[in-house]
Amino acid sequence: MKKVEESDLRQILPLFQNEADNYLATNKRIVHESDLRSWLNTDDQVPFVSFEAGHPVAYGEIWIDDEEGDLEFAHLITAQNYRGQGYGKKLVQSLLEEAKKYPYDDIFIRVLPENSRAIKLYVSLGFEEIQPFDERYFWMKRKNLR
Repeated sequence: MKKVEESDLRQILPLFQNEADNYLATNKRIVHESDLRSWLNTDDQVPFVSFEAGHPVAYGEIWIDDEEGDLEFAHLITAQNYRGQGYGKKLVQSLLEEAKKYPYDDIFIRVLPENSRAIKLYVSLGFEEIQPFDERYFWMKRKNLR
């Protein structure tokens, strides 16, 4: 896994070509290169990508909430042809390692309730359901094990 750079954007865009997947990962049907650029250039969002044999296989972000003093993992997506092979799990494990660099105790993830596969993955990595901040999402939390 590596931090996303401007030069990675065109290579990452194919991860976001399926409207249903985009919706589950970003709550948007269409993701453009300009969206990726915006995420990259937002101070409190740190995007990461994993590659396999030169192809992007998974993407995710750490959102840093200095005001609330916590982190959120967001926009997590695995390429369709790499699903079920552990790439999503490796991405989240890598994000958990990266999160240790931040002085915050809690990590949150919000998931659309219909994304049961992602919920199962997050539970396997120690995330637990919490009272939702927003009823549209299934909210999960775990400790940042620094």
